[in-house]
Amino acid sequence: MERSWWWKSLLFGAVTLLAVLYLAPSVPNFTLPGFLQGTFDRKLQLGLDLQGGLHLVYEVNVDKAVSSKVDRLAGDLEERLLEKTKDFKVTREGREDIILTFNQPAEVAKLDDDILKNYRDSLDVIDRDAASGIVRLRIDADQVAEVADYALRQGIETIRGRVDKFGVAEPTIIKRGTDIVVELPGLKPEDFERIKTIIGKTAQLEFKIVQAGGDYMTKVAAALPKDGSIQVIPDVWRDKKTNETKQDLYLQAADRKTLETFVKGLSGELAVPADREFGFEEVEVGGTEGKPGSARREWRTYLLEKRAAVTGEYLSSAELSFDPQTNRPEVLFTMDRQGATLMERLTTANIGRKMAIVLDDRINSAPVINDTIAGRGVITLGSFGDPLKVQQEARDLVAVLRSGALPAPLTKSFETQVGPTMGRDVVDRAVTSMLVGSVAVVLFMLVYYKVAGIVAIVAMFLNLLFMLAILAGFEAALTLPGIAGLVLTVGMAVDANIIIYERIREELRAGKTARTAVEAGFDRAFWTVFDAHVTNFVAGVVLYSYGSGPIRGFAVTLLVGIASNLVTSVWMSRWMFELLLGRRGTVKATLSI
Repeated sequence: MERSWWWKSLLFGAVTLLAVLYLAPSVPNFTLPGFLQGTFDRKLQLGLDLQGGLHLVYEVNVDKAVSSKVDRLAGDLEERLLEKTKDFKVTREGREDIILTFNQPAEVAKLDDDILKNYRDSLDVIDRDAASGIVRLRIDADQVAEVADYALRQGIETIRGRVDKFGVAEPTIIKRGTDIVVELPGLKPEDFERIKTIIGKTAQLEFKIVQAGGDYMTKVAAALPKDGSIQVIPDVWRDKKTNETKQDLYLQAADRKTLETFVKGLSGELAVPADREFGFEEVEVGGTEGKPGSARREWRTYLLEKRAAVTGEYLSSAELSFDPQTNRPEVLFTMDRQGATLMERLTTANIGRKMAIVLDDRINSAPVINDTIAGRGVITLGSFGDPLKVQQEARDLVAVLRSGALPAPLTKSFETQVGPTMGRDVVDRAVTSMLVGSVAVVLFMLVYYKVAGIVAIVAMFLNLLFMLAILAGFEAALTLPGIAGLVLTVGMAVDANIIIYERIREELRAGKTARTAVEAGFDRAFWTVFDAHVTNFVAGVVLYSYGSGPIRGFAVTLLVGIASNLVTSVWMSRWMFELLLGRRGTVKATLSI
C-alpha cells in the first residue's frame, strides 16, 4: 500500500470515530464512558411534528408599545421641566401626542431649546400656542418604526427567557413578518395552558393616579338605563392626613365586557376626556364571613389618568410572599433607584388620592396614598379559587416579572397542538419508509453491481452516520421534512455511485486494467457528480433563505447531506476501491462490478 493510502485511512478512521462519538448520546439506552461524557453530550432533538408539542403565533400590539414609549418620554420631559417651573401639567393624547399645559401661558417659553435638544431625534413640536399656554409634541415617525422593531426583537428575547425557565428543551422562537412564532416540542399537554398564560402575560406594570369623576361621573351615571345590568355605587374613603372624607361614583357589573361596551359607547359630552381612561378591577361582592367561595365576582370601574407616571421598567426584583393576616400568596416587588425617585415624587404629590396598580390592563388594586412611598410595593392576587392554584399563579408572576415585561401586549392569532401519540405514529411511519427504501437500494446495488455494490452501501451508511452526527453536533431538531431530506440524500448517494460505476464499466469495456479503469472512472465522473451536488446545494440555500419552519428543516438536512455525500461517494469510495484492488505488486486483475 502507498503511504498516502495509510494517511487517508487514518483521516477517514478519525472522522468516522468522531461521528460515532457525536451520535452516541442520541442513541437510547447507550452511555459513553465517563471521561467522554463532558465532551460529547449533545443530542439529536426531535422536532415538534415528531414528539408532539405546541405551535403558537402571536401578533405584537405595536400601538401599546408606542404609547408606552410616549409615556416614558413625557415622564422624562416632565422631570427636566420641573427644574424650571412646577406650574404645568403633562398629559398624553392618543397614541403619539404629548400635551403640556402651562397654567401661566407666559411660561411656555421655559420649554426652550435647552430642554428640547434632548428630544431632537424623538419628538417633534407640532404646535406651540403662547396665548393658551399649550404645547403639543408628537413622537417622530422614525422612532415609531424603531419602537415597532424593538417590540418584536425584545418580545422574542423575553419569551425565550420565560420558556427557558419553564424547562422546555430546544424551543423555536422566531420573527415572521410582524408576528412571533413559538414552537415548543416535547411539551406535555397538561402544561399547554400554563405556558400559554406565561408567554402571553405582558407583565406590564403601571401606576396610574385615580381621578375623581365628580360631575363627569354624575352625568355618566345619569345616562345609564334604569334596571340595566350596570349599577352605580358610591365610593367613600378617608384621607388620613387631612381627616377629610372623600366620595366618588363608580360603575359595577357582573362582567367586564358589559362595562367596556358601555364605556366605548360614550360620546358627546359623555365621551371620555382625552387625557383620561377607564380601568377595570375584579372584586368580590357579598359572601358570608368565614365561608371562602361564597362571594360572587364582579367588575368595577376607575377613572384613571391615561399617562402612567411610573412603570414596571424600573423593577429591580420580585419575590413570592404571604400576607401575614390572610396567609394568601402575594408578590413583593422593589424598584430601582430611578423608579424609587419617580414613585416618591408621584406619591408625595398625590397624598389622599388613590393610585391604581395596573398589571396587563387589569387593575390589581387601588389603595389610597396615605404617605410617601419609595421603592417597594405589593401585588395581591385576590382571594378567588383554589389556594394552591393562586400560589402557582404567584410563582409564575414572579418568574414573568423577573424575566422582564414584554415591550407590547401579544395577541395569539394561531395555535396548533400536536399530541405525543400522533408524533410517535409519524416517527414510526417515517422510520419504516426509510428502512424500506434503504433495503430496496441495498438489494439493487448488490444484485446489479455485485462486490462494488458493497462499497456503495458502506458509503451510503457512512453518509447517514455523518449527517446525523453533524445534526447532533449542532443539537438540531429533526423534523418530518428533515427525515424526507435524509431519504432524498440516500438516493443522491446511490446516484453518485451509479454515475461513477458506469464510467468504470465503460473504461473496462475499452480494455483498460481494473486499477486504471477505477482511476479513470472516478476522475472523469467527478465533475459530473460535483456539478449535480452544487446544483442541489444552491436549491438548498434558496429553500433555507426564503423558507421557514419545516421547509428550513428540510433545507438544513439537504445541505448537510450534500456535503457529506460528496465526501463519502467520491473520496471514501475511491479509498475503498483502492483497498479492494490492492497496490504495489498485489493488484487484482479483475473487478466485480
